Amino acid sequence: MMTTNFFEEILAEKCEKLRDLETATMFIKSKEAMKKELFEIRVAVSEMSNGVESIKRKLNEMKKQNNKCRELLSLFEALDKKVLHMEQSVPPELICDYRNADSSLSLNISPEEKLVKELQTLKVNNNTIKLETPMRDCKKTLFNEFEACPMILLISKDEFSTVPKYIIGRQSLDTVNNLINTINQILKAKYTLLSLGKAHARKQGKLDVYLHYKKQDLDICNDNEYVYFFTGEDYEKHTNTKLNKIKLNLLTVLRHCKRIREYRVKNDLRYVILTNK
Repeated sequence: MMTTNFFEEILAEKCEKLRDLETATMFIKSKEAMKKELFEIRVAVSEMSNGVESIKRKLNEMKKQNNKCRELLSLFEALDKKVLHMEQSVPPELICDYRNADSSLSLNISPEEKLVKELQTLKVNNNTIKLETPMRDCKKTLFNEFEACPMILLISKDEFSTVPKYIIGRQSLDTVNNLINTINQILKAKYTLLSLGKAHARKQGKLDVYLHYKKQDLDICNDNEYVYFFTGEDYEKHTNTKLNKIKLNLLTVLRHCKRIREYRVKNDLRYVILTNK
């Protein structure tokens, strides 16, 4: 009987060791998979930790802002109390006497001072009254600036809606007006150089450009009307880009809206600005 019990204990011990060996073997076989899962868990925990730190920083900032708001609120409450105290403490008669004294003093001021005072107090419903006097551009007045050439007017929504779909395609109104602004910059640069004269162009090192513009003017301008225009070459020099198919379609839109017209001199195509708009 004792021998049987002894064998059973040995067998149970060996079975337990066998189970341990099976478990160890399973771990060894799935080592890479477990390593990958542990790495993923580590990354997830790290991200959660970073998120918690970010939330803590935001909470600290909100706490500081909350403290500042409380300080402002306390200041407003103190100011409100002072205003209420002044309203309750200052007699109405004193306010009337102050107004009368102010009006009596105004009788002794000079007309110039009175005008300045009136201009400073011309406010109705917290909106400053706009005096109906002609306003002039201070920059142009001080520096004697002038318009070197007429500018192309931007396209309105109503005009844009009249452009046929096959011309405009998928281009938007902003795209067309952006091109107009670019052309206006080209025209301003070109005709400002022409208006300043040959000597100024020589000083700026742009004499060749000036003479080129002058030659183009002789080819297109007549005695009845001075014609303002630009070319594809002007556009390329100013923007460092070529007039691609999209830009050419947009120029067709400008022709449709009577902003420009084409004028060809031999093989040179010019875009003339229409000033009757």
